[in-house]
Amino acid sequence: MSKYFQKQFQPLSFFIMNDQPFTCPYCGSRCIEIATFYHTNSKVFIELCLGEACGFICYQVEDEEFLNRL
Repeated sequence: MSKYFQKQFQPLSFFIMNDQPFTCPYCGSRCIEIATFYHTNSKVFIELCLGEACGFICYQVEDEEFLNRL
């Protein structure tokens, strides 16, 4: 595999969902949901930073341990 593809396909960072709007951990800008897989077993939202210079992409997951304690 070429170096270009290795760089482009790095694993995404993940964060635990909460009730607050998601902000970029690097620049603090708001993020938008670009894909939702909440209807699947993985319960995932893919987020994109709105900061022009940043463009960070990550995903949010549910905290299953917390939900099981409710």
